[in-house]
Amino acid sequence: MMNHWDEKFRTDEYIYGVEPNEWVRTVLGSEQGKRIVLLAEGEGRNAVYLARLGNQVTTYDFSKEGIEKMERLAASEDVTVDTNLRDITIKDAVPRETYDISVNIFGHVPAEGKLQMFTNLVECVKPGGLIVFELYSKEQLEYKTGGPPDMNMLYDLDEIRGYLERFDVEVIHLEKEVVHRHEGRMHNGKSSVIQGKVRKLK
Repeated sequence: MMNHWDEKFRTDEYIYGVEPNEWVRTVLGSEQGKRIVLLAEGEGRNAVYLARLGNQVTTYDFSKEGIEKMERLAASEDVTVDTNLRDITIKDAVPRETYDISVNIFGHVPAEGKLQMFTNLVECVKPGGLIVFELYSKEQLEYKTGGPPDMNMLYDLDEIRGYLERFDVEVIHLEKEVVHRHEGRMHNGKSSVIQGKVRKLK
C-alpha cells in the first residue's frame, strides 16, 4: 500500500534536489572510510554524497518510491548505497552499535514516534561514534519554506535535550539557527532549524 511519502516521491523529479544538505557537507565533508547510516533519507542526496566521499553507506526509509530513486541516483554516480525499507519509529528498526556515524536530515515523524526515532539514531552508533542531525524547529511554521505544517512534528531545543539526556552522550553542538536552504522545490528560503552533532560515549 502506498503511503504519504510514496505519493510525494512518485515523480521523476528529485523534489529535494540531488545536492547534499549544507549541514551534512559542513560536519561530514571530510569523512572517509566510515560506516554511516542515514534515517529517513528519502531520495538519497546525502547518502550518495557520503558514498562518493568513500564511506560505506546504509539507509533506512519508509518509502519504496524514495528508495528506488535513491538507488537510481547512486547508480548514476557509480556508488553503492545499502537501502532498507523500514519504519524508523519502531523499536530496533536499526541494528545497535553497528555504525560510526548516524544521520537524520529533516526526517520528521509523528509526535508519538519522535522518542523512538531518536533512540534508534543514538543506539545504532558504536561507542565513540557521531550522531548528526538537522531538523526544523517549531518556529519554521512562521517561515513556510519547507517541512511539515504540523507543529507536533517539529522540534524545540528542550525537547531534543530531553531525548538525548536518556543516553550517555557528549553534546558537541546543539543550536537553533536561522539558515537559508535551497534543496529542490520543497525546501527554499529562510528557515529555522535545529542542528546537532553529538558523540556517543558508551
